[in-house]
Amino acid sequence: MLDELDRSILEELNVDARRSHRELAHRLKVSPTTVSARVARMESAGVIRGYVPILDDEQLGWDLWAAVGIRISKGRLREVEERLAHDPRAYAIYDVTGENDALLIGRFRDRRDLDRFVKHALQDPHVERTNTQVVLNRVKEDRRVPVTRRPAEREAPDGGSRAPRAAE
Repeated sequence: MLDELDRSILEELNVDARRSHRELAHRLKVSPTTVSARVARMESAGVIRGYVPILDDEQLGWDLWAAVGIRISKGRLREVEERLAHDPRAYAIYDVTGENDALLIGRFRDRRDLDRFVKHALQDPHVERTNTQVVLNRVKEDRRVPVTRRPAEREAPDGGSRAPRAAE
């Protein structure tokens, strides 16, 4: 369970994960030791799973994004998803409901790279079909997780409602 200080630390890290614990402590008006201990606890608990720079994919040659719906033979979902997950072009893979069994979000160098990826996926004996949608524009993309409280956590101990914080 995260308390207000944990959430404040996470909010600060969401803005800039390169900030030192000393700077975070100054901003939050607590000791650097407290920040270090809280961050270490959240890391060991898996709340914080790592730190990565946010790179500009287009400047690195990944100009094309696509969503690939995949229909997979019954009983082979995890096996196929794990094989696809090894491909560096697979940004995310999700189990989904509906006509497809999995949804793969991928980034590709160009149209030919996407074509090779889809044809390779279709060679898997357990991939029944794919449905590819090319992304024309990315309107919003943000890997940061909101740190706001869930509705059940907003209730006061006496059963009444708490007013949402200004950051919410």
